[in-house]
Amino acid sequence: MTVLAPGAYARLGVRHPLALDLGTSTVRVWTPLHGAVVAEPAVVARIPSGGHAVGRAAIDLRATSGAKLVWPVRHGVVADFAACVHLLRVVAAATGRPGGDLSPVVVGVPATATLRQKNLLVAVVRRALGGRVSTVEEPLAAALACPADLDHDDIVAIDIGHGRTEIARIADRGVAAAERVDVPNAVDQVPLIAAAVRRLGAHPACAGRRRLLITGAAPRIPGWRPNWLP
Repeated sequence: MTVLAPGAYARLGVRHPLALDLGTSTVRVWTPLHGAVVAEPAVVARIPSGGHAVGRAAIDLRATSGAKLVWPVRHGVVADFAACVHLLRVVAAATGRPGGDLSPVVVGVPATATLRQKNLLVAVVRRALGGRVSTVEEPLAAALACPADLDHDDIVAIDIGHGRTEIARIADRGVAAAERVDVPNAVDQVPLIAAAVRRLGAHPACAGRRRLLITGAAPRIPGWRPNWLP
């Protein structure tokens, strides 16, 4: 795990750093050059005559020409290396980042991912964007974005995603323990998530405030949903 201090890349010579969230249904990229988050469906359309389209363009292409859609991330981890590389290159270009730029990238990884899954994600990002790639567990990234005291608060974070929900206990500015829930039905997840929160929060790591953080996002565009999900 790499824990990044605020402003770690805010220095001379680092022109176009990227923060990247490659999710099952959505890919999000932030860079100070663009000043906002660029979000696209994490989908690629392969055209029979050759070529690809990604994100909203891929969904529109399916509607007009029946192109086949490929969702290259499943349960929060890489399932199609080449499609992920193409997706990231196109979305990063939409932020205004030059194609040959080698500024560093920080990418979120599931806290319960295996070492092989993490290494595969890093390899995808390095192939797509170049430069140095650092990782941060996604529940920790969510906690860093919230007004929580990571040195004194006792935090349990719930990161709700499509096909993978993680519950993590955060202590000493890192993920101390994590569990995952894979039930695709959101209603059926509730008792499993509640049980995991009770287990992870049973023995506070410190005497500070107890905090429960809930994060996640849902698709907002028709068709913005992996077709392999129930």
